[in-house]
Amino acid sequence: MTSAWLKDSRFDLSFIFGIALLAGAMAGVTVVWPLLFLTMLAAHSWLFGYEHLWATYSNLLIHRDDRRRHRRLIFFVPPFVLLGLWVVAHYFGLTGIYFVYFIGQFHHTVRQSWGLAQRYRRAAGGLPWDNVRLSELTLWSVPVWGLLHRCSQRPTEFLFQDFWLPPVPVAAVNTAAALSLTLSFMWIYTRIKAFRRGELALGHTLYMLTHFAIFFCGYVLIDEICSGWLLVNVWHNVQYIVYVWLFNQRRFAQGVDNHARWLSWLSQPGMSRVLLYAVVTIGLALPFYYLLPLLGVTLDALLKNNAVPIAVVLSLTLTFHHYIVDAIIWRRSKAVSQSLSQATESAALF
Repeated sequence: MTSAWLKDSRFDLSFIFGIALLAGAMAGVTVVWPLLFLTMLAAHSWLFGYEHLWATYSNLLIHRDDRRRHRRLIFFVPPFVLLGLWVVAHYFGLTGIYFVYFIGQFHHTVRQSWGLAQRYRRAAGGLPWDNVRLSELTLWSVPVWGLLHRCSQRPTEFLFQDFWLPPVPVAAVNTAAALSLTLSFMWIYTRIKAFRRGELALGHTLYMLTHFAIFFCGYVLIDEICSGWLLVNVWHNVQYIVYVWLFNQRRFAQGVDNHARWLSWLSQPGMSRVLLYAVVTIGLALPFYYLLPLLGVTLDALLKNNAVPIAVVLSLTLTFHHYIVDAIIWRRSKAVSQSLSQATESAALF
């Protein structure tokens, strides 16, 4: 049996189980005491929400080479995203905006999870005994089952707004559940066989198990849509923040880079740097938290149109820009430097 960690056992066990337990605790509180949902939502937004957006922009805007390489993503993509969301808002209002967000974040979170699973696979030497396409189908099967289940529930409200999902018959949900459970049992069987051969990759296996648990609980087991969303979102956001920190630490392993002096200094080893990195990330994200609503109110007054709050459109513009950027920059990162191969093997990570 091989561990095949991303960093070491202490880091990876915290990454795999610690983040899942944090997300479970925050969502669990809202299940037991629904009145605390707003408190948990505020804490999530303050500590993880905009911070995970900033983590993307730290790999897009800080280093001179990144700005040059990704200039089209920086200057050309945001206006198109804003225009697209404005069109949705114009024709379908907030209901359309939140539908697009719900589906978009579903795809984005599952894609990130698959990318991380692939990173663990590569750390384990590729797992030649495990079919990649079947593994990907198995990983997606639980979230898809969960999404169909949510659709069959026909929720009418999400995050305190009117909401709509396309109707799905219960028979389709049951079929998806049967297929997902079949694939999951096959996956477990292959792990048992690998364990007996001494080939089980512990990191990859544990990560996949938490993926199944998070999406099953978030979309199937937890009946309340907002609590389920919070579970998956906290898990996703904190994972992203921590992984970007790990990426930056490896990227600047040779020391402070004059082209990204403060980020490379924060990314150096040591617990004090880790804590300072977290504090600075929170501090840099706070303007998003305060200014976007304020700007939205100002623009609403200027345009005399309050049908769709502009703050929501602006916020989701950043969110969808982050989705698009992540789908591209992690593919490009492998070409940055061969000396960063351990960090940049995460092509298509998010």
